[in-house]
Amino acid sequence: MLVQASEFSPYKQAVEDAFILCGVMLACRALQSRRCRQTSLYVDIAVLLASTAMVIVSVVLFASAKLESFFVQAFCALVIWRATLSFSRRIATASDKVLTVAFLFIALVLTGQCILYIAAPTPDLALGEWRLSVWGTLIQYTGLLGSIVLTFAVFIATSYDAIEKYRHQAHTDALTGLLNRQGLDSRLDSVFRPAFPEAATPTGVIMADIDNFKRINDIFGHAFGDMVLARFGSLLRQEADPQACAARMGGEEFLLLLPGADLESATAVAEEIRASFVSLRWAPHAPDARFTASMGVTVVEADEPFASALKRADDLLYAAKRRGRNCTVWNV
Repeated sequence: MLVQASEFSPYKQAVEDAFILCGVMLACRALQSRRCRQTSLYVDIAVLLASTAMVIVSVVLFASAKLESFFVQAFCALVIWRATLSFSRRIATASDKVLTVAFLFIALVLTGQCILYIAAPTPDLALGEWRLSVWGTLIQYTGLLGSIVLTFAVFIATSYDAIEKYRHQAHTDALTGLLNRQGLDSRLDSVFRPAFPEAATPTGVIMADIDNFKRINDIFGHAFGDMVLARFGSLLRQEADPQACAARMGGEEFLLLLPGADLESATAVAEEIRASFVSLRWAPHAPDARFTASMGVTVVEADEPFASALKRADDLLYAAKRRGRNCTVWNV
């Protein structure tokens, strides 16, 4: 853009402005891809063609660098506003917030400049003079500022993503995808435990254990045993809505917390999981095998320490084992 070549006008302006808009579009598509959603490529192509047409009209018919700059920045602002507002409705992490703020800042700056072009009186400058004027300098610094802001935002977002990734790995059981004991303790500290003293409704607690799991490993091998654990974990994960919490406590023992569930509804969930596990088929590894699980169910009442309810659920689980396994025992 700093190279003056009037003999290539308006092709030079159209190409360089198209590069600017394409860069903005790629950045916006990268933002939206974080939530697995993309604007139609045809929409982007239509915006690019419309911008190029307005640039050519500004340069050829009006010989106005002011109009050219206005239209390019207006289209860039339009693309950023559209992508950012759409993305802001699906913010899920701290990284998303950082990127949203950065894109909103750039959109506001571009929008402010467009308003300035309309409202402020500007001298009638030729293309070459425009680029060396205060208005051309403003454009250059706007691009520089936007690039710096976006670069730092990406660095910060990447750091947040890495921290979240390692935290997730540290708190997640690799085999089942459920929380591990460390993840459960963290979740209780951040969500459940503060809520218990003020809870107006109980929280269901389900302790589950796969029956005779050592025998499964001995007969079918540890690889098959891992598959059994993974499939049992998936049954718990199906019941774990955003408010629920499913964890692998260790070995073949699992925990499911159901906020707002009373004893009756928590017992129904436990029975559904137990029945679903019994009905699973294991072909071709063990086509005739049927595996079972035992369940202990209780509720955490308001003002009750969670450790007390967890101990009670564990005792009920062992009561189910003593009753012959493949059953659910519940109590308050």
